[in-house]
Amino acid sequence: MIILTSIFAYKKVQFAIRMSPYVIFGGLVLFVRFKNKKKTRKRLDKRTEHMMKNTPKDKDGKYPLEKVSAQ
Repeated sequence: MIILTSIFAYKKVQFAIRMSPYVIFGGLVLFVRFKNKKKTRKRLDKRTEHMMKNTPKDKDGKYPLEKVSAQ
């Protein structure tokens, strides 16, 4: 019984040692993705705002893309 317990315990320790780098690396990847998602979203919002300010409108206040979709 002691032999079976030691083998079972050894396998669990070995599994934990092998899995820990994957768990750490996975957590790091998720953290970096979360941070970059916020930065990308802010940058997209700024660029969209800039584009809308600098896009010419017609006399009705419509953008060129709106005229195409209305027809």
